[in-house]
Amino acid sequence: MVVDTPPALGLITVNALVAATHLLIPVQSSYFALEGTDDLLETVDRIRARPNPDLKLLERSSPFTTSGRRWPDVHKAVAEVFGGRVFETTISKSIRLEESPAHRESIFTFAPQSSGAYEYYKLCEEVIERV
Repeated sequence: MVVDTPPALGLITVNALVAATHLLIPVQSSYFALEGTDDLLETVDRIRARPNPDLKLLERSSPFTTSGRRWPDVHKAVAEVFGGRVFETTISKSIRLEESPAHRESIFTFAPQSSGAYEYYKLCEEVIERV
């Protein structure tokens, strides 16, 4: 089962981390997104110290390139912070990806031939390979 939580450290996210076996942290390719990971990583460390020591960091970062072309140094910083755990697949910004939640559909049903669907498919393959 995959649980996708809001990008906030509220009760839902903490409960999901306590119940999880693996954790994937998507990080946008921007300075502020990278800065925001510090609080999350501290929370993960606290959860691994007590309620869920078996929580595995499947991967610490998957750079979503919303501004990667303009900020290549951010992508490099993500790789420096997270080391060899960065996925090869990047998810480019796409209108279809932004529209699919409004239609309450996944990208695979909303626009299966889109670049976003292909990139998420490739990411899924990498996740399966690492698990």
